[in-house]
Amino acid sequence: MVLAGDRDRDQAVAALRENFLRGRLTLDELSARTEVVLRARSLKELRGALAGLPRTMPFAQTAVRGGLAVLLTGVWLLFSFSLLVVLGLVALIHGASAAALVAFVVVWLVPTYLLARLWRGVLPRSPR
Repeated sequence: MVLAGDRDRDQAVAALRENFLRGRLTLDELSARTEVVLRARSLKELRGALAGLPRTMPFAQTAVRGGLAVLLTGVWLLFSFSLLVVLGLVALIHGASAAALVAFVVVWLVPTYLLARLWRGVLPRSPR
């Protein structure tokens, strides 16, 4: 059992307050969950008080992740353009074989998939 500290409790209360301000909790739910948080002795109890609520990230962390996503998207665009040029040269010099086309598609799909996962983690999800 990992014990919860004052900082952990403060962060949990701030997360509850943020969810209340966004309309995800009623005043009664905020009050009840805040009581649980303030009495929590372990991180498990804190997680229980936050159960069912979306996780929020501090602004600075969100900005850094967004900047990283934009930077990596630029790198991916440069990579994709370079790969297209190389594919064109290979097709001109050696002819376009099926194996070469499959290899280029696979080489392009791996970073594309990883970038898509990064964007999915950065973009905010709409409440359901």
